[in-house]
Amino acid sequence: MKKSNIYTAKSIVALLLIFVVSSCQKLVEKPQSISTPDNFYTTISQCEAAYAGSMNALWVTWDGYQNLPAFPDGQYEGASLDFGSTSFNDLWKWHYKAVANVNAVLKAVKAGSLTGNDQEAIDNVVAQGRFLRAFNYFTLVRLYGKIPYITEDTPDPVTTPLTPDSRLEIAAVYDLIETDLQFAVDHLGDYDASVPGKPNKWVAKGLLAKVYLTRATAPLNQTNNYAKARDLADDVINNGPYMLLPKFEDVFKTSNNRNMEIMFAFYESSDAPYMPGNVWAPSEMDGWSSGPVKIYWATNIYPEQPRKHSYLLLDFTSDIYDPSAPIINWSESADGVPYIGKLNMPNLTFDQQVGGGDAGIEMKILRFADVLLIYAEAANMANGGPTQLAVDRLNLIIDRANEGTGTELRATIAMTKEEFDKKVIDERSFELCFENDRYFDVLRKRILKDVNLPDNAEGYDENDYLLPIPALDAKAIGQNPGYE
Repeated sequence: MKKSNIYTAKSIVALLLIFVVSSCQKLVEKPQSISTPDNFYTTISQCEAAYAGSMNALWVTWDGYQNLPAFPDGQYEGASLDFGSTSFNDLWKWHYKAVANVNAVLKAVKAGSLTGNDQEAIDNVVAQGRFLRAFNYFTLVRLYGKIPYITEDTPDPVTTPLTPDSRLEIAAVYDLIETDLQFAVDHLGDYDASVPGKPNKWVAKGLLAKVYLTRATAPLNQTNNYAKARDLADDVINNGPYMLLPKFEDVFKTSNNRNMEIMFAFYESSDAPYMPGNVWAPSEMDGWSSGPVKIYWATNIYPEQPRKHSYLLLDFTSDIYDPSAPIINWSESADGVPYIGKLNMPNLTFDQQVGGGDAGIEMKILRFADVLLIYAEAANMANGGPTQLAVDRLNLIIDRANEGTGTELRATIAMTKEEFDKKVIDERSFELCFENDRYFDVLRKRILKDVNLPDNAEGYDENDYLLPIPALDAKAIGQNPGYE
């Protein structure tokens, strides 16, 4: 079984293990210890193992977020706005499966499965579950709009089928996400270096700041949330344990997976396979040519700087097995496109790149750089123009990217609100590219058509801002506009 080390290797147990107590003195035996949802979640470690299982639903070899969804965000070559009724259906399945795993724990704990444990420990377990549930619903509401918010108190959808009324208004979904995250903020512990993948109060605050920022933009446009996002991001920046690494080159090295810029990621135990590194590599690197980068974005939009040549694979060996082989530009390569540098050498070792085995890549979910950018955007919009602190924090990322030789212009206090906002959104696209973030910025800033020009905008209409609900579920709860 694939194991997501989102907590610790110790916490992952065999969830299907059955202990059968037998006796030779009876002809008819009744098993006394078969693990079921009613009797399994009786220890903290069992609950956390189930939470690890919920992340497994999202992180599966050849599936899930190991195989990056190629959203039409203006960065993936060949991505299309020609959505059909089955486009990205798997995302719905992955996240609701993860929610179901979390809710099973929360239901058992609410029924008293952890009775006898310290209340603070129980609250912490509940907070972990509510954080993970909010994380999943935050993805779902941004992709699908009105959705069912199934909790531990929701009747079993199998015996009590969902109806169109089960789909909550978008604002109501966000209210529930905020409630879950606020509970997590209040009851999760501080950062613990011994369990770097386990959510803590600072990670919860960072995600809640992102929720506030999203509420402030489309489709809700509840601009009072800008100040909330600003203040919470500022708290994480000033008081949390995380930091911006001095060198961007160190962020994505597999030898440095759990560095202090990474707040939340898909962490794995060492015995679980990752996607092979050559999946995302060009042919000359014995790659399988997945994940090509959009040529127009790489050549016409991304500024010339050292970061560009690290985050994007633009120049690479003409034969990875020959150390003396010349370096070629992507335009001279067999595939004729750039690739994602974050997922290739030198971030990977040679063996990880070509071995066809474990690549060791741990996909990022939330980084400290993201929190700096959240602050900059929210402070500018709440103030009606850039503040000096917003400018300084944005420039931390730009200066690191330029390394003294890059051409990207720094932000200035003289910018208008609109100019600074565009600068932040552009910087998010450069810094957070291929980390499952850009598409959500495209959606909330309503720039889907713009980023797919000049070649991928055919077929665009306003309905493309929501994905189709899978047909089977749509029969019960209704479909999004444009996919009937």
